[in-house]
Amino acid sequence: MVDTSEENQEKRPNHRMLVPLVLLVSGLVAAMALFHWAKRPKPIQKLVFEGLIVLTSQDLMEYLEIPSDPLDPNKLSWEKWEQKLNSHPRIQKARVNRNSDGRLIITLQERVAEFIVHVGDMLYEVDDQNMILSENHVLDPYLLTISGNFPISSNQIQGTQFNDIASVLRSALVAYPALKTRISEIQIEDDGDYIIFLKSPNPIKVLIGNTFNLYNVRKLYAALAYLETEEIKANEIDLRGEDAVYH
Repeated sequence: MVDTSEENQEKRPNHRMLVPLVLLVSGLVAAMALFHWAKRPKPIQKLVFEGLIVLTSQDLMEYLEIPSDPLDPNKLSWEKWEQKLNSHPRIQKARVNRNSDGRLIITLQERVAEFIVHVGDMLYEVDDQNMILSENHVLDPYLLTISGNFPISSNQIQGTQFNDIASVLRSALVAYPALKTRISEIQIEDDGDYIIFLKSPNPIKVLIGNTFNLYNVRKLYAALAYLETEEIKANEIDLRGEDAVYH
């Protein structure tokens, strides 16, 4: 017969407590694994574009070379999209975020075109910093056009002549906002004279002379007001003298 001391009995593991402890730990591990699985992002199922003004989702999908139909999540190398979008001339800032629900959110801040600039056989959309946003791909056809032989470098319209015209137009459209929907184009001729083309109230050619300033614009506004008041339909207005001449 072997005697067991009371001290040795106290050091033996209590099997009745060990089993619940193992079950508790196993449950915690399973819960953590389930939580991790639930929080794991789902495969990308949908692209969401936010902040679009003149750009469309189709424009951006073509730029990112994404096949639109069908959308294959396994072929979306979206990690570099943000960098590529930020190099787009029409985009000021882009952010790309993936949600856990399977959506890829693409948030954009577009550059806003201010004028269309016509140089040679090229049409450029430019912003208020004279930066070129597009070449022969005008997305906003309602912008006022400035035509002339302006120098271009570093993706920007250069020269004091263009800056002076743009500055006068900005001030003029603030002082006489009704002209924004009436002036179609301002053109600089080879001899240095300026011509304004109106699209409303009807197509009218306006001869300005070799100086373009707010005084010319004020005369134009007054001439149009007179024509409308007197119900005169003119095809040409000559503002080169003190008085306006209508034809």
